[in-house]
Amino acid sequence: MNSVPLRELLPDHASHADDRGIPIDRVGIRGLRWPVTVWDRAHRAQSVVAEIDATVGLPGDVKGTHMSRFVEVLAGVRGELSLHTLPDLCEQLQGRLGAEAVQLDVRFPYFMERLAPVSRVPSLMEYGAAFHATRTGDTFDFVLEVRVPVTTLCPCSKAVSERGAHNQRSYVDVEVRGVDFLWIEDVVEAVEACASSPLYALLKREDEKWVTEHAYDNPRFVEDLIREVTASLRPRARSLRVTVENVESIHNHSAWARLEWGGEPAAQRAPASPKPGRPPEPFGDWLAARRARLHLTQAQLAERLGVSESLVCKLESGRRSLAPEHITALAEALGEEPARLAALAGVLTEAQIARVRADPEGFLRWVGTTGA
Repeated sequence: MNSVPLRELLPDHASHADDRGIPIDRVGIRGLRWPVTVWDRAHRAQSVVAEIDATVGLPGDVKGTHMSRFVEVLAGVRGELSLHTLPDLCEQLQGRLGAEAVQLDVRFPYFMERLAPVSRVPSLMEYGAAFHATRTGDTFDFVLEVRVPVTTLCPCSKAVSERGAHNQRSYVDVEVRGVDFLWIEDVVEAVEACASSPLYALLKREDEKWVTEHAYDNPRFVEDLIREVTASLRPRARSLRVTVENVESIHNHSAWARLEWGGEPAAQRAPASPKPGRPPEPFGDWLAARRARLHLTQAQLAERLGVSESLVCKLESGRRSLAPEHITALAEALGEEPARLAALAGVLTEAQIARVRADPEGFLRWVGTTGA
């Protein structure tokens, strides 16, 4: 005699109809700690404990969802968790729960080996990471989230102080839909390159000297950092949300900023026409980025120009304008044409001024300000 499983004899209230007609956007489990394996850029496996939220959309005529089925599906796929396996996992959840839309949020610690900048002593740095996967019908969407701690040094403090400048630990949260595959390391390295200095778990004295001086040579407001990070990652992104918090060391509050960008990558978009009379970006931002690409500190650039380091800092922060007498030396130091550098800085050379004076009407027609 075939016995009926006890489960079939027990009432299933979750499957009952609901007459309120109110659909629920997301319902499911939250905070499930689960062992998973993720891969790093060197193709090594990291075994970590993740915290998982798994949810589905519930129609308005269904009373509830079956919470245990989320764990059943996860139990069947213990092991690798990556962009390669998440689409199939979401599809299994859709089928097991009979849902049109499913979302998985998987948060975990991620470790990278970092070498101290001078001594090259290795140590492990921890970064927060998350996979956000959504499947609606047959459409799959994936967002990579990474939290990167860095150091920022205040440009204002540096400019007004005779000795030193205050700095703080900053947290940069990046949520990115990539144009192509992005490793967590790609995001970490992009963010750290935009900060005053990376953080390290282990530093010797010579490393501490380097970090202190490197931060001093690369001051960043919270606004500077969020713009630099966005500009760095935008060419590889379909959409971005960047959040930066500076945990201030001399205030009892944090400095905070958020920037969202969505659209095709910058490399595939036609550049926007700049407004007449306005450069596409502040000259100070351009100068700081160009100097960084040449691996020059503010002190080294100042020495080449024969000016004070404070002047270079003020040029980059926008508190001073470039003087005509510095154009040739700065152009030579940066490998730039003097005329183009002057144009970027909004400075007219003597030759340009002479041409304008010789033909002012022609100049006005060229800039389009005649009103004709």
